[in-house]
Amino acid sequence: GIGVALALPGTEVRGLAIRERTIQGVVSHGMALSPKELGVGEYGGGLLEFPPDTLPPGTPLAEAWPEEEVLDIEVTPNRPDALGILGLAFDLHALGYSLILPEVRLETESVPPPFGLKVEDPQGAPHFTLSYAFNLKVGPSPIWLQRVLFACGMRPISNVVDVTNYVMLERAQPMHAFDLRFVGEGILVRRAKPGEKLVTLDGVERELHLEDLVIAGYRGEESFPIGLAGVMGGAESEVREDTRAIALEVAQFDPVSIRKTARRHGLRTEASYRFERGVDPLGQVPAAQRALSLLQTLAGARVAETILEEGTPQAQRPIPFRPAYANQLLGTQYPEEVQLAILRRLGCRVEGEGPYRVTPPSRRLDLELEEDLVEEIARIQGYESIPLDLPAFFPAPDNRGVERPYQRERRLRELLSGLGFQEVYTYSYMDPEEASLFRLPPPPWRLKNPLSPEKAALRTHLFPGLLRLLKENLALDRPERALLFEVGRVFGKEGAWVREETHLAGLLFGEGLGLPHGEKLSGYPLLKGLLEAFLNRLGLDLRVEAHPYPFLHPGISGKVRVAGEEKGFLGQVHPEILKALELPPVYIFELHLPLPEKPFRFQDPSRYPLALRDLAVVVPEATPYGEVEALLRQAAGPYLESLRLFDLYQGPPLRVGEKSLAFHLRFRHPERTLKDEEVEEAMARLLTALRSRGWDIRG
Repeated sequence: GIGVALALPGTEVRGLAIRERTIQGVVSHGMALSPKELGVGEYGGGLLEFPPDTLPPGTPLAEAWPEEEVLDIEVTPNRPDALGILGLAFDLHALGYSLILPEVRLETESVPPPFGLKVEDPQGAPHFTLSYAFNLKVGPSPIWLQRVLFACGMRPISNVVDVTNYVMLERAQPMHAFDLRFVGEGILVRRAKPGEKLVTLDGVERELHLEDLVIAGYRGEESFPIGLAGVMGGAESEVREDTRAIALEVAQFDPVSIRKTARRHGLRTEASYRFERGVDPLGQVPAAQRALSLLQTLAGARVAETILEEGTPQAQRPIPFRPAYANQLLGTQYPEEVQLAILRRLGCRVEGEGPYRVTPPSRRLDLELEEDLVEEIARIQGYESIPLDLPAFFPAPDNRGVERPYQRERRLRELLSGLGFQEVYTYSYMDPEEASLFRLPPPPWRLKNPLSPEKAALRTHLFPGLLRLLKENLALDRPERALLFEVGRVFGKEGAWVREETHLAGLLFGEGLGLPHGEKLSGYPLLKGLLEAFLNRLGLDLRVEAHPYPFLHPGISGKVRVAGEEKGFLGQVHPEILKALELPPVYIFELHLPLPEKPFRFQDPSRYPLALRDLAVVVPEATPYGEVEALLRQAAGPYLESLRLFDLYQGPPLRVGEKSLAFHLRFRHPERTLKDEEVEEAMARLLTALRSRGWDIRG
């Protein structure tokens, strides 16, 4: 008795001409169409069906399904209320359009719900409601409801399921109907137990994780999962054609918990998308009443008066608001009555006088500060209405030869690129749960409206982002080496305030670089040499002192001093971090900017020759490099112009637990030619100092 959309011979559907044809001896006089073929929905797995006796046969489809405009709106993460039609409607109302809210007419009966409700995890489900509807007649939805769902990219299923989806689209509040025959004595909200499995509505059997929040039915002390909370219901308890009674779940779930569950199971649903961003904490009962009212109209449902409820929803707190401050902040002269009218039309309650107390509607989770209200004033009035006043005074350019910060940062980037580094950009956010992985303290600043739980805190260092980026790229390709750097902001804490700093970080991975004399630098010596070359080009000197950092290898970890100032660290990433990320040895540095500014002074090249010597010393593996360098500089005397590490070696013929450090030493006298005897005396002092520490000389 159902009706279908039929394309008659001569019709063209998506480039296919429909004509009469014989199939297995039967003449086909047309083709029944799916919503996708008609261009009214994405679902192409079945026919577009009309309920029995809705329209007489032969009715033109344009009359049954007239065309309409569909708006595709990109919603920012801080506006979960705009994932519902009502949230958008209030914004349009603030712009001056009239607002007509749907009328909820609900007749209830004094019938106690035949099931109970228990919530074991109130943190995972701060507010949970269950309603009882019975005497249902499950069947196809009316055409108007199907059209709405198709237009929003959803597939109509039945009047009961379609009502839950419709109210979700209307109010940004997901809900789920359980067939009462399969919930036992009631519903329990808890975490999953070891070994539990659940077949979800998509027909996939899923092994549940201990951190998954589940909806369970219970009988006595025993319980069994019937749904993944906030993500997808279970197949066993879904609404069927013979369903006559339901338990309607409308709840508020913890966004982080839902996000993790959805990601673990690879399930991104319309429900999880909304729960991850947050729902109206006071919207559960009104949404349930709206759905029950529609079920009465469309499915003949009878509804129990009592709604079972666990948890106390938290209302929004009043925010002090000063119209004069809003004008001061925006540089505008909006009248006070205009500002208050905008807030009221957005659904805010305005009380008192100067300063006013403004209570945002509970659906607006993004309104917490006075500045948030000011932003709403500017948004609704239109950013184009803010006057563009250029400053009357322009400071004279600084021509004293001192670089401005942005000029200096640009020069840093150019110098590093010239040394073979590639610049990268990573997010300014980090996953607070990963701080322990990188052996860092918890980040002090968390975002109130994060893009995702993995970006819920402001970063305190740059190097974790570089390591994550390296891991992602190694999974796609296997380059021989990587030389990366980033200049970016990090965020610390100073008292009650945010301390924002600019850092420069570098990363080295992989094979070494060949040098003109056949030498090959790699690892720590290479990164230190590149950092030294970079600083030398800025007219700055580098000193590395042995110093432990929890995120660096205990034996290859140093404090970086630039022109005598402590500026950061250099070393190999700690083996435990490398193991957790499944990375080979990686070397990093990170410096605080700005670097010291040293005016460039021209210096004549020395007229006196260099005396070059090489020295390789064998030390215990745990000995920091900085300790060896400091001893060499101290013992060599005043004529040591520079020393450079050119090789770090472990392996035969060295013993296990030993490493060899090889240095180029440059000796020069500033005013005369050094004698061989003076150089040999310096080398003798070096050897004596090294042996006094019990270190051997190679070669």
